[in-house]
Amino acid sequence: MAAGGVTAFVLTRGTGGTETAQPPLDTHVAAPAQRPPTTTVAPVTLTSQAPAEITENDLLRQAAQDSATAERLVGQWVPQLSSKNLGLVVGGVTYDYPAILADFRALHDRFPDAVMVNSSDYSNFSRKDFWVTLEASVFSSADAANAWCDEQGFAAQDCHASRLTHSGGPAGNSKPRR
Repeated sequence: MAAGGVTAFVLTRGTGGTETAQPPLDTHVAAPAQRPPTTTVAPVTLTSQAPAEITENDLLRQAAQDSATAERLVGQWVPQLSSKNLGLVVGGVTYDYPAILADFRALHDRFPDAVMVNSSDYSNFSRKDFWVTLEASVFSSADAANAWCDEQGFAAQDCHASRLTHSGGPAGNSKPRR
C-alpha cells in the first residue's frame, strides 16, 4: 500500500478456475484531498478595476498605502499638485471617486513620488474631505516648492507650496503662486 493512498487489486481467473489477486497495471488511487492552509490574499491592484467599481474605499486604501511617506513630509514644504472632493467641478469634469483616483494616477504616472492624503487627516488644510495629491519632494522653503511647480509647467491654480501639520491650522502652512 502506498503512503496515504489505497492500492486496488484486480481479481483474475487463472487456469483451472482459481482466482488470484493481481495489482492492476498503472492504476493509482490518490489519497483523500487535504484542504490547503489558509493564506492571506494580497490587495487587489486598482488598475484592474472598471471605473464604476471604484469607491471611496479605493481612495482610503491609496491614502493608507501612502501614509508612511506622507508622515515623513509633516513640517516640510512640498508641492501640492491636486485637491479634489466628491462633486467638485473643474474644467467641465464633475469629480466622483473614479475621476479623483484617475486624477491621482495621472499625476503619479508623471511624478512617481506623488502621494495621496485626505485633508481631514491634517490640520493645515482649510477644507476637510478633500483628496490631496502631494509631490513627496521636500523643499527648504515655500518659494522653493513653488519654483518647482513653475519648472514643471503647472498653472498657478494647479500647484502650490503646502506644509503638512497635525497641529495649528492653515495659516502659514500654504503659499499660493501668483
